[in-house]
Amino acid sequence: MGLLRRYKSEIYGRYRKAYLRDGVYTGVFLSVVVLFMKLIYYPIAVPHTLYTDLALLVATFFFGYRYRQRLPEGKVFFKELMLYGLGLGVVAAVVYGLFLMLYGSVIDADFPHRCLEQFVNNERNGAGTPEEKEQTIAVMQTYTVVTWALIGAFLTAVMSIMTAFVMALVLRTENNIVRPKK
Repeated sequence: MGLLRRYKSEIYGRYRKAYLRDGVYTGVFLSVVVLFMKLIYYPIAVPHTLYTDLALLVATFFFGYRYRQRLPEGKVFFKELMLYGLGLGVVAAVVYGLFLMLYGSVIDADFPHRCLEQFVNNERNGAGTPEEKEQTIAVMQTYTVVTWALIGAFLTAVMSIMTAFVMALVLRTENNIVRPKK
């Protein structure tokens, strides 16, 4: 008995086209959540928040479910949903990162300063020697809007990996068939 199983699965739909379209919609949804927070006088102080995580989770499940419903007989394997979810998350992260650049440059010019304050406070309260903390703070003070946008996009992409995995586990309709050894 081998350690790795060889799975046989089929791709039932056009997941590449779907994750590009749905990824853009998800990125726009994350951007709307941030704008809504700004409108209710709670502007974001970090590029990646719990609210954006929840919005990503909701959007991933919603679009994953819609994708599954469009397939013939609703059949979908874990692998196809995982590929769909990963693509959706990466596209959403890119759109969200572009939005954060616009947000920090035009909509809310204090965004980079609030991010810096938040991260400096976290760094001062963290572990490490005072010299290391001051070096890290000096580096953080050179961050621009683009840097904060890249951080937000990267953290969103990482979170999308976890949400894609959970979505694929929950929404799959067929178990992968184990191929026998030859």
